[in-house]
Formats: sequence, C-alpha cells, structure tokens
Amino acid sequence: MRRALGVVAVFSWVVAWVACGGDGDTVSSGGAKQSTTSDTSAQSYVGLTKKEAIAKAEATDTPWRILREDKEVFMATQDFLEHRVNFEIDNGKVTKATNG
Repeated sequence: MRRALGVVAVFSWVVAWVACGGDGDTVSSGGAKQSTTSDTSAQSYVGLTKKEAIAKAEATDTPWRILREDKEVFMATQDFLEHRVNFEIDNGKVTKATNG
C-alpha cells in the first residue's frame, strides 16, 4: 500500500512539473528547422513589431517563442534549442531577443 501511494505521489509530481513547464497557447513556436543566414540572429529581431518578428522567424523556419509581453511573463519549457529565438516584447515591439 505504501509503495502504491509513493508511485502515485511521484506520478502526480511529474504531471504537475510537466504541466507547469509546457508551452501554453500564448507561448508558441514556429518551425523546427535551423536557419543558416546571419540575418536571423536573435539581435536582428530587436526593434521589429511582434507581427514582423513572428513573420520573419516563420519565413526562415526559425523556432520562436514569446517569454514576456509587457508585464506578462509566460511559462516556457526549459529545453535548450540553439536556434530558437526567445522574444521579450514591450508596447508591441521586440526589445530583447535571445537564442535558446
């Protein structure tokens, strides 16, 4: 009986951990292909509008996600994708972009 309760507890913890770390509807990502042009470096997105940045990433099949928009911070997975671009947006424009 104790063992069964322990298994249930661990399973519940894993489900909760995955649920908290998963991408929501707002934190979305584009394609998974790697872009090889230097124009798609993370810094090249700074200053673009949210719509322009997303369109640019999707045009080059660069994975992307929004980590923060104005004062709202979104949950994100902790996996590291070297070519994914993470956006921080203020007043409709990308103010910070990083890879990972």
